[in-house]
Amino acid sequence: MATIKKYTKKDGSTAYMFNAYLGIDPLTGKSKRTTRRGFKTQKEAKLALAQLQIEIDRGKFVKQDYSLFKDVYELWYAQYVNTVKSSSAERVKIYFEKQILPAFGELKLAKITPSYCQKVVNEWSKKYKRFDSMKMYASKIFEFAIAQNLLSINPMKRIIMPKRQREIKTKENQNFLDRHELQTFLNLIKQKEPIQYYTMFHLLAFTGMRKSELAALNWSDIDWNNETINISKNVSYTANNRTISTTKTSSSDRTISIDSTTLNILKKWKLEQKKELLARGIRVEEDKKQLVFSNTSNQIMPANILWKKLRKYPQFNISPHGFRHTHASLLFESGASIKQVQERLGHSNVSTTLDIYTHVTKNAEKDVANKFLNFMNS
Repeated sequence: MATIKKYTKKDGSTAYMFNAYLGIDPLTGKSKRTTRRGFKTQKEAKLALAQLQIEIDRGKFVKQDYSLFKDVYELWYAQYVNTVKSSSAERVKIYFEKQILPAFGELKLAKITPSYCQKVVNEWSKKYKRFDSMKMYASKIFEFAIAQNLLSINPMKRIIMPKRQREIKTKENQNFLDRHELQTFLNLIKQKEPIQYYTMFHLLAFTGMRKSELAALNWSDIDWNNETINISKNVSYTANNRTISTTKTSSSDRTISIDSTTLNILKKWKLEQKKELLARGIRVEEDKKQLVFSNTSNQIMPANILWKKLRKYPQFNISPHGFRHTHASLLFESGASIKQVQERLGHSNVSTTLDIYTHVTKNAEKDVANKFLNFMNS
């Protein structure tokens, strides 16, 4: 029930106002209210309230204005977070906050034209490798608006995608190590860093697992007798939380073989970990609960722990994910088949294996040239 109140304005004069309930917004399911003020007399306020009540009864009251891109994005994102893992939702949120909303957020949906979308995507293509993903997510907002009867066409569907800029491959932007570089890196880490870091980098390079999968490993995931590691979970990192959940896809859930050298490194680290935890007065959990790698409080390690360590060795120019690239490349070089690499890395689609991991290391390329020369001279 709305009530009419008398209030004093900034200039000292008095006026009347009311706050009225409008009903439930069908898009959000939330109640809506409106405040009207500035009426000179109580009678004038009563007339306005009565007129508004008639509009409410007829279903003609003004609903929430979803004309701005950012408003529709908020509606879409509230639904989207229920369909993906928290880490994926957080990554998409960053796309919007850093690139998409600065370009579209304050614009009215109905005023956004294909030509403006084309201009934005053209600019993205010059700055970002993943501009196609930005375009895809921006397009989802327009599609959502159409589904909610807020828009009639999707202007993003009428643009011409710019050609992806071909990246000139140099040592500075190749995110993997060849065999000799990897050996040099691991030897250096073994000499300079605590055994935990050496074990982590060795395991990344010799298994190709994702860093989020590495962070979720328990000791019970390692089968010492059969020399395998079961990869069935990963860590999802959000702005304020770290949680262990299922792996990225069903194909990411896998059991892979590991060599005896890697097993011995893990055994040494397990003994050292126990000593370190007990020295800090921290209880060592049973194998099915104890993380293989943890922070100083025996909790899930932070997302940037490997990045911080790699920054100390800029000469190698590699990211944590680069060890996954490295493992795949060296598998190919050693003679592994595409199917074997796909299954070991947990790719759901073989095209991912082909597109990302079939680059040839320097030694393999040199071998190809020598084989051709020998063939021509024979």
